[in-house]
Amino acid sequence: MEFVVAEDDVWFSAFDVFPQAGKASDEASVREVRFPLSATEELHISWDTIARSARIRYRRGSDVIVDVHREQVTRLAVETHRTGPVIAVDYAAEDCDGRTRVHTRPAFALRDTFLRA
Repeated sequence: MEFVVAEDDVWFSAFDVFPQAGKASDEASVREVRFPLSATEELHISWDTIARSARIRYRRGSDVIVDVHREQVTRLAVETHRTGPVIAVDYAAEDCDGRTRVHTRPAFALRDTFLRA
């Protein structure tokens, strides 16, 4: 299966940041975006197109509040919703399908759905 990722200009249009090479890896396939949600909150999304994985980390101050890692990712996109941009992660394996949606406005919210086939 293919791993489709939103183009760099889509990330910039939604969050005013361009994806960068992952700082924790020398692999060219690892990329990330980091951006503030408020004066004390930061969202960090990283992905590896070869390993087909994505990680979502939400910090409030120095505390990591959410740290979600997904494998077998098929799509990482930025969707436009009435309340603002939403990060969409779709993943699928032989016996399951899943969706993770990260809302950034009006406040951080994460909705995750996992279904066995």
